[in-house]
Amino acid sequence: MNAARRVVWISFAPLQKVAGRATSSVASVRYRITVPAQALEGEGFESRVTQIGAGASRRTLLERFAGAQAVVLGKLLAPPAEYERVAGDTLALVGELRARGVRVLADYSDDLFDDPLQGTAQRALAGAVDRVTVSTPQLADAVRAWTAAPLSVIADPVEGARGEPRVGRRPPYALLWFGHPTNLDTLRYGLPQLERAKIDYSLTLVTAAGAGAERVPASRFRTWSTAALFEELARCDAVVIPSNPHDPRKAVKSANRFTESLWAGRFVMAHPLPAYAALGDFGWVGEHLGEGLAWYAGHGDEARRRIEDGQAAIGERFTPQAVAHDWSAAIRAAMEEA
Repeated sequence: MNAARRVVWISFAPLQKVAGRATSSVASVRYRITVPAQALEGEGFESRVTQIGAGASRRTLLERFAGAQAVVLGKLLAPPAEYERVAGDTLALVGELRARGVRVLADYSDDLFDDPLQGTAQRALAGAVDRVTVSTPQLADAVRAWTAAPLSVIADPVEGARGEPRVGRRPPYALLWFGHPTNLDTLRYGLPQLERAKIDYSLTLVTAAGAGAERVPASRFRTWSTAALFEELARCDAVVIPSNPHDPRKAVKSANRFTESLWAGRFVMAHPLPAYAALGDFGWVGEHLGEGLAWYAGHGDEARRRIEDGQAAIGERFTPQAVAHDWSAAIRAAMEEA
């Protein structure tokens, strides 16, 4: 294969091998590194996924990039005590790679540019690379304040298999919430709204243990894993995604929980973040989740049609193959800008 199309993807979180392929328990690593890297092979690229961990020597790191023409940096992650050092080492690595003619892309899926710990490094990295990639148009607006580098918006892909659309026909409806523990605070917006609907339901929470989800009243908790998530998506009647659309950091979030749920064949009720609002025709998006639950309870056939339409849209825009096409365009553009 042409060495000019060799891409190395860098994860700052641990990687595991499953069926000979790299993956991670960190969602952003799967959505933004391992799944695209695998799918990109169908676009005429050779991809290698590697992890930067503590203590790696500069010489050893540079050996991993032999023959690469492009490098994609995933989300910069490190324990607080090590973050400044890891960020400094990463910026130095970017400089050395670019000096060797390697084009470097930095990928962002969160707005941390004003974060007290991470903001300085996030801003410096955005200004040091050849091209920036982001997961949403709203995040692109935030990044543009910190870099003059060309920018590409690339959606998160869905991971699982396309499921058979199914709608619960009578209460109690089995509702599912899943996500990173940092999103647990949004339950305080959504749960009281669901209660006010006066419609019987059960709720399962799938997230990391130890963050407080085990203590949420009137709910069933399950520790997050990829397998657990897909099992619960198959078991539930619908998915709820509460949020705070007035929080700027929430407003830049991608639609991956919405699209993943639809792809699994389940109806979604969500608060109106921009990424969710764009998918509102395929689920229910509004300020009051209780109204969404009431609509779902009274419109089973329409809910199923929305799921089917949503799956068709996802097949065109959010599959790994569709997203790989966008990654291919961004990486090729970075190479041509050399």
